[in-house]
Amino acid sequence: MGIKMISKYFRAAATCILLWGATNAQAGIVGSKHDLTLNAGVQLCVHCHTPHNASTQEGLADAPLWNRKITNLDAFTLYASPTMTQASPHRPSGISLVCLSCHDGASSQGASAVHGGDQHFVINSPKTGGPVNGGGDIDGQACLKCHTGTFAGIYSKALSVMGGPDLRNDHPISIPYPVANSNYQTPPDAAKGWADLKLFVGRVECPSCHAVHDPSKVPFLRMNNSGSAMCLTCHNK
Repeated sequence: MGIKMISKYFRAAATCILLWGATNAQAGIVGSKHDLTLNAGVQLCVHCHTPHNASTQEGLADAPLWNRKITNLDAFTLYASPTMTQASPHRPSGISLVCLSCHDGASSQGASAVHGGDQHFVINSPKTGGPVNGGGDIDGQACLKCHTGTFAGIYSKALSVMGGPDLRNDHPISIPYPVANSNYQTPPDAAKGWADLKLFVGRVECPSCHAVHDPSKVPFLRMNNSGSAMCLTCHNK
């Protein structure tokens, strides 16, 4: 078999793997809290990803064709404690900023209940409705994807939806995993972590614990936390 033929088969196999992964991701999101479509599965991915003109914003440019932005990258106050051996950074790193481009809460204070804050806007809007600019939300059902409350008053925001901008009461993110600290388990891979829990170039990030495409373990956890099993994967207590 010639080199060209081998290359052809390799490219075909790689394409199949990518399509399989995208299909599985889509199947997991449909009907979940991350499904922001009015008609389940219709332009599902565009609320986070876009094939063209994706974000080039600092911190988000390395995300997979990210369709969102953050108004103020320096709006976040990260967790700090006198017992921490790792210092929190000035701002979250890119892989966590991706999550915070929806869950930031940085621009929602004082904004209108319908169209205000980063979480309501995408760079390229879907054409089939949803809680974004130009989405055509007529009856408010798209709002109830994230909000609780009644149409008569101000929508209350679920605590799990709005993580920032004050992250002092949340698990530390964007910090190096303390591999040399006996209070923590040693990961099998210092850069990538465990099979279930992920490190990102040796750092703890939002998706270390959360798998955004898999709603099977609420709230999008990477593994079952019964008996604090997920916590004890890292913490040696």
